[in-house]
Amino acid sequence: MVLRLLSKCALIASPILLQFGLVAWVDPYELFGDHGPVPHALKEKNLFHSGRTMPFNNVMWKLVEFERSPRPNVIFGDSRLAYFDLDALEKTSGQRYFNFGIPGGNQRTLMDLFAYADSLSPLANVYVQLSYKTLNKGARHDLYHEPRKLLDEPLLYVSNRRVLEATGLNLLSWKFPERIAYDPPSPDQWRMVLDAERANVAHFELDTSVYQDLQIIADRCRDKGAKLVFLEYPTHPDAQRIYKDAGLDPVRDAFLDRLRRMAPVVDLDRAGLFPSDRSFWRDPVHLTVDAQRRLIAHVWGSAR
Repeated sequence: MVLRLLSKCALIASPILLQFGLVAWVDPYELFGDHGPVPHALKEKNLFHSGRTMPFNNVMWKLVEFERSPRPNVIFGDSRLAYFDLDALEKTSGQRYFNFGIPGGNQRTLMDLFAYADSLSPLANVYVQLSYKTLNKGARHDLYHEPRKLLDEPLLYVSNRRVLEATGLNLLSWKFPERIAYDPPSPDQWRMVLDAERANVAHFELDTSVYQDLQIIADRCRDKGAKLVFLEYPTHPDAQRIYKDAGLDPVRDAFLDRLRRMAPVVDLDRAGLFPSDRSFWRDPVHLTVDAQRRLIAHVWGSAR
C-alpha cells in the first residue's frame, strides 16, 4: 500500500520535477553558471526577442551577471542603452563598463539598480542616462523585485513562469533558429513612436520626486568618491518638435538646471548635434548602434 502511494506521488510529481530539471539544465539567465546546451551568445540575444519580455529578461540577466562580476564603472538607463557597444566604449575610455540599460526602465528601476550595484561594488564612474520626457508622473512600475527574489531563491527561479517561457524560447531558437524573429520593427514604427510621444505630451506632468531620488545618488557618489555624470540622450528632431510645440522647453531647461546642481550634465538632445538622416535612427527616440558609437566618442572621448 505504501509503495503504491509513493509510486502515485512520484507519478504526479514527475511533470513538475521534469520542468524544474529542464529549466535548471537550460538556465536561460545563467543563474547556475554558463552551462547547458544553449550557447551564451544565443541566450543573450534572446533577451531582446520581444518588447513584452525585454524588461524582465534584461533585469534578470543583468542582476545575475553583475553579481558574478561586479564592476566599478556603470551606466544606468532605459531602452536607449539596449544596443550599446561596450567594447567601443572600453576602447575610447580605457575602462570596462557595465551596462544597466533596461528596456522600459524608469526612475524606480534606476534607484533599485543603483542600490544593487552600490551594494556589490565600490563604484568609481557612474553615468545616468535619462530624459525629463520619460519622467511622467505615475510611470514608476516595479521591474526589479520579481527578478531580485528569483536571484535569492533558486527554487522560485526554476518554477517561475517567465523563466519557463524563456527556457522554451532558448530551446526553440537553438534547435530551429529560422523560426525566431527578434522584435522586428513595424513598417510604420516611426509614426507609432511619434504617436506615443504625442500621447505622453498630452498627459505630461513631471514627477518632481525624481529630484530627491537623483540627489540620493549624487550624495552617495560624492561620499564614496565616485564620479557621477547625467546624460540627456538625443532624440530625433521629429520628437523634439512635439515637446517644443507643447511648450515644454521651459520644463526641460529647469530640469537640466536642477541636475547641474547635483553633478555634471552632458546634454545630447540639442538640435543639430546628431544627423536627422533616418539612417542614424532606429526610430525617433533610439539611435542605431553605429550612431551610438559616435555618442561614445562625444561623451567619453576625453575621459582617458
